Amino acid sequence: MGQKKQTKLREVAKTLFMQGLPQTEIADKLGVSKVSVSRWAKEENWDVLRKNLVNSKSERLSELYDELAALGAAIKSRPEGERFPTSKEADIRRKIIKDISELESKYNIAEASIIARDFTMFCRDITQDEDPDLTFAKRVNDMLELFIDHLIEKQKWHSVK
Repeated sequence: MGQKKQTKLREVAKTLFMQGLPQTEIADKLGVSKVSVSRWAKEENWDVLRKNLVNSKSERLSELYDELAALGAAIKSRPEGERFPTSKEADIRRKIIKDISELESKYNIAEASIIARDFTMFCRDITQDEDPDLTFAKRVNDMLELFIDHLIEKQKWHSVK
C-alpha cells in the first residue's frame, strides 16, 4: 500500500475511533488488519486523545472564565477611584477574551464526531421499518463522514497559517 493511501486510512481510522467505533469495526470498515489499527492507536495514543478531546474545550473555557473573574476581582478590590486595570492587566484581559472567543466559535472535531455518530444512530432507528437495508442512514453517515473529513482538513489548514 502506498504511503499516501496509508496516511489517509490512518487519519480516517483515527476519526472513526474518536467517534467511538471499536478498533475491530474500524479495521473491517477500512479493509485493514486489526493489528494495523491497534498499532496506529498505540503509536498516536488515541485512547488519551479521545478522553481529552471532549472535555478539553469546556475545561479550558472554564479556566479562562475563572482567570477573567480573578482579574476582575483583583481590580475591584482596589480602593475607590483606583479600580481601573493597568495597561498590563488590560492587555491580559484582551488576550483572555480573545482566547474565549476563539474557543467558543471553533469547531471541536471530537464533539462534531459524537454528534454525527448520535445523529446517524437516530436516523437508523427512526427509518428502520421503512428502510430495512438502512440506505438512508448509510447515506447520512457518508455525508457526516465527509463533513468530519472537511473539519479535519480545515483545522489542519488553520494550524498551518
